Amino acid sequence: MVGYRALAVPEAVHLGLPSATVTFIVCLDEGVRAAPDARSLATARPAPVLLGGLHLSASHVRQQPGQAGVQLALHPLAVRSLFGVPCADLGVEDYDGLALTGPRGRELHERLTATSTWQDGFALIADHLRDRYRDRRPRPELARAWRLLEESGGRARVEDIARQVGLTPRHLGTLFHREVGRPPKTVARLMRFDHARRRIAAGIRRNGHADLAGAAAAAGYTDQAHLSREFGRFAGLPPAAWAAREFRNVQDAAPAPGGAWGHEHTRHHHRGPAAARMGDPAGA
Repeated sequence: MVGYRALAVPEAVHLGLPSATVTFIVCLDEGVRAAPDARSLATARPAPVLLGGLHLSASHVRQQPGQAGVQLALHPLAVRSLFGVPCADLGVEDYDGLALTGPRGRELHERLTATSTWQDGFALIADHLRDRYRDRRPRPELARAWRLLEESGGRARVEDIARQVGLTPRHLGTLFHREVGRPPKTVARLMRFDHARRRIAAGIRRNGHADLAGAAAAAGYTDQAHLSREFGRFAGLPPAAWAAREFRNVQDAAPAPGGAWGHEHTRHHHRGPAAARMGDPAGA
């Protein structure tokens, strides 16, 4: 769970890259304007609550001064317990979360805008998720297979994982399709891509430049060219071009926890009991 506020960012289009987690955003403003491509973004309406499935191409997000909200990375296997439908049923082009959250989602947005500290905002959303939660766990073979794939960083062979959980690769693929809308090999690619993206971003924030070869090796790609091809598929541009575009104005502040809203480019991370519960639908 991450709180963000950007007071003086340039108006631009941000690329929301694919990952193996579900993005859930509750805004502190009128909402996020997002679309699957630049052309659709021109007519996108603001979504005060944003929720989207596992998309395979970069979403286009309108960046503008004053944007603020709380963003969560939800485990795809917990979506059914939180929203009553599997992750496979979430849209990958329509990001309006009110379709699933309904009046309670709108009330959550209104109540969040009335809070004054990150802690209060985090607690409000955590309580909302606890209240929504119904114990609808996925099949244990699927939960274990996801965990094994995640622990390997997306490098494990699907055939080996299927054997470890006592299923055929075809049966495991059916379970993945039914619950998350993607085959296990695609989920593995998303995990590796997200690992590389995070390493690149961390390197830029720490050293001011991207170590693409190191990120490729750490994520298990055969070489930097392999990483570039995956970036082309998922982001629509090479990693160096993405880094130059997304980190034009890197300003990360870190005020003390508990501060009021209003910090520029601030991120507060929260991982409490509710987050841990959502993060492991298998109950481990």
